[in-house]
Amino acid sequence: MEVILREDYISLGYIGDTVRVRRGFARNYLIPRGIAVEASSANERALTHKLSSIMAKRIKKKAEAEAFGKVLEQVTVEFTLKVGAKGKSFGSVTTRDIETSLKALGYEIDRRQIRLSETIKGPGVYKVEVKLHSEVSVAVQVKVIAVQPPVSAAGTQEKGKKKSKSKKSEEGESAEGEESAEVAADTEETES
Repeated sequence: MEVILREDYISLGYIGDTVRVRRGFARNYLIPRGIAVEASSANERALTHKLSSIMAKRIKKKAEAEAFGKVLEQVTVEFTLKVGAKGKSFGSVTTRDIETSLKALGYEIDRRQIRLSETIKGPGVYKVEVKLHSEVSVAVQVKVIAVQPPVSAAGTQEKGKKKSKSKKSEEGESAEGEESAEVAADTEETES
């Protein structure tokens, strides 16, 4: 089904765009909320009539996006990433991480606006594209710092063995504790 967007909707498009969506999504979500109208000849004529106000709104949003983009280009977001002894990283920096950091700095960006060209899995400086408008994209600098954990490889193996032994001994103690509680309850019933 084709609909004409009356408002910006990040994953679909921007004001005035004609997009194809599933019928249920259009009928149950987009149309009732006023985000879009069905693309029919009558709606297109009505929309063409309103197009001048829509285009003015679109130009205003583009100007706002360009102004915000100039501010956002100056921002550098920093992350620390744990790296093993052989240089292998533990985890990666995702769009959700970047979104959270930008919100902490006071910039409202939706994670769907952030475009990663490659997965960030190592230390370095990366440029990440943020799409603010259909015609405006800016690059935000992401700096990743590598941090090595202070524990040696031999220490972790020993700790892992101790944990597994302690779990087994705790299970055995709890089972013994339950049995002794049951025996104590049985003896109390027989005494009374």
